[in-house]
Amino acid sequence: MPTADNVTHIKGYRLSDRQQIIDDIGARAFLFLHDSAEEMGVPMREVVVEHMLGLALVMSSIEGEDQTRDLLEHICQRIGDNEQPV
Repeated sequence: MPTADNVTHIKGYRLSDRQQIIDDIGARAFLFLHDSAEEMGVPMREVVVEHMLGLALVMSSIEGEDQTRDLLEHICQRIGDNEQPV
């Protein structure tokens, strides 16, 4: 049965809502890192590089090296093509 045009599809709404939450958490983490780096006089680039390495190592220990490598490859592809969906 077709739905009316003005009906919100729950799955799409949940995915959108979830993405907003993820984006908010990421933004808060970035601001925390930025403010902390600035306060302590450490270059933000160094903080970000070490943080990314730490995240990759944690993911590797949880998901395994192959899955982490695949994820990092996917990130590299996204950097090269910002239009590619997740």
